[in-house]
Amino acid sequence: MQLAGKSALITGGGRGIGRAIALAYAGEGAAVAVVARTGAEVEQVAEEIHSAGGGTALALTADLTQRQEVEAAVHRTLRGLGKIDILVNNAGGYRLYTDGQLHEVPVLDLTETEWRRVFETNLTTAFLCTKAVLPHMVDRRSGCIINMSSGAARRGGAGSAAYSASKAALERLTESLAAEVCEYGIAVNALTPGWVLTRPNDDYDREVHKRMRLPDDIGPAAVFLALQTPATMTGQILNAPDFDREQGIERPSAYQRLYAAG
Repeated sequence: MQLAGKSALITGGGRGIGRAIALAYAGEGAAVAVVARTGAEVEQVAEEIHSAGGGTALALTADLTQRQEVEAAVHRTLRGLGKIDILVNNAGGYRLYTDGQLHEVPVLDLTETEWRRVFETNLTTAFLCTKAVLPHMVDRRSGCIINMSSGAARRGGAGSAAYSASKAALERLTESLAAEVCEYGIAVNALTPGWVLTRPNDDYDREVHKRMRLPDDIGPAAVFLALQTPATMTGQILNAPDFDREQGIERPSAYQRLYAAG
């Protein structure tokens, strides 16, 4: 129970990677608050945690691009859990925030509305949630913030200008914030999950799924980052597949687990 006695707030926690991290943290003994726009999804995650072992879980709904809703969600988390040791800024994405729900949109076709929407969901949400949680962590002189990045931040590709730029900006935010708050005992790191089969990717064919991981695969790397302090690791970017290889963790691909066995 590596996270026993800890409390975590996970954004975008209703499905996919956010849900997987919430379940992983609860499995390690943490009390968890999951927040997203869809109430039914976060309530289901909270129920999964309760059913698995009676852990403490809060289901919260909020539009995390709106400061007042963010502050209300943080207030409800503090009221329900008593503290926030870990903040996971997982809310965001790309395809679901494009007008036609497309995987790739060239800059020539990208609207200003889509550009702003992608930046707000990937970057502004992390800024607002961090801004709301930081005073509490500073007062306690401890805390851990994890920002969910992407390999797209390393190098952009055709059709992903908005997404790649927003994730690159998120990593620079991670590094800057880490330097600012290390004196308060707060660690700030980013996690890149690799290519994961989540709802925005489920329409790829099976050949693509052979190169993907499943959301639950992110748990060990996310738990590792939740244990860090400025003295052990801060201002860094951890790649989940690399972490697994270093730990000797081997898993079949999403394809093998979803189709091959059947």
